[in-house]
Amino acid sequence: MKILELFADLEVAQSESDLSAVPLQGARNDFLAKSNLGAPVFLLRDASSPGYSPGIELRNVRVQFNCVCRVTVGGAVTQGQFAVVSCESDSPEMHELFIRSVLVVTEQLPFEASTVDLQRHLRSLLDLFRALGRPATREITGLWGELFVIAKSKSVPLALSVWRTDNFDRFDFSSLNSCLEVKTTVGERREHVFALEQLSPPLGGRGYVVSLLLQELSGGVGVIDLARDIEGALSGEIGMRKKLWQNIVGALGGDFSERLDRRFDLSYAERNLRIFDMRDVPTLPVISDPRVTSVQFRSDLSTVSSSLNGGSPIPFEELFS
Repeated sequence: MKILELFADLEVAQSESDLSAVPLQGARNDFLAKSNLGAPVFLLRDASSPGYSPGIELRNVRVQFNCVCRVTVGGAVTQGQFAVVSCESDSPEMHELFIRSVLVVTEQLPFEASTVDLQRHLRSLLDLFRALGRPATREITGLWGELFVIAKSKSVPLALSVWRTDNFDRFDFSSLNSCLEVKTTVGERREHVFALEQLSPPLGGRGYVVSLLLQELSGGVGVIDLARDIEGALSGEIGMRKKLWQNIVGALGGDFSERLDRRFDLSYAERNLRIFDMRDVPTLPVISDPRVTSVQFRSDLSTVSSSLNGGSPIPFEELFS
């Protein structure tokens, strides 16, 4: 993304109200600048009359409204009133997450956005970044596996459309008649933990399990790398881009920097991908006692033969048609 390269070349700010910046695409006259600490700062033009609105400060994001800033772009100086959205982290991985997430918001802003408009559009972004102050909701290997499946699908928009919307969804991918669960493990043995309900497809529908063996590699592919590839295949679809970054940020939790540092061998994952019908997976008998509401177990698929064409990958168009 060119905006990230332009941001990297920016000079740090002289002060909070005097910044060098690059203009964002569109006619709104919004800007991306760099703070005096080297973190990204968005300046979103506010068309309201000057006034006061209280700011918002989170662990990783700070928002100030009705700020008058002096902006230098390519030697030309302009001044205006902005909502200033600042990243409060020194993590480069966080900087990219922040830039990509805020860009989706800016593309949805009306041309003459008031303070109220800006507050409304930024609310979902702030709710999202609040999640980074809470414990992680998913193992990074699981998130990596889901992104890998999306990136490798023949129809990235379709894969994203059936991807889970929150961590309480029963399956990783689901539609009215189909569901797909992604299981990952680091090592050579194809063992996965299942909840009993994860192997129960919709009545009359189809259920699949993608099994991935992962191998850590310092020069390998990380979550952000996969997300970049996915976003590049979306052709500017704002809704899907928003869902992509929301799901990633929502899954990471407070230790996001350490989790984003983990990288895996892409070719190893490609060679060791198998897909099974849910009925292929060794499981437990149906439990009829209503007092038992949740069961988890470990199933070894190392010697299990797939009934789906030898376990070769199946495109989402066929899984969810």
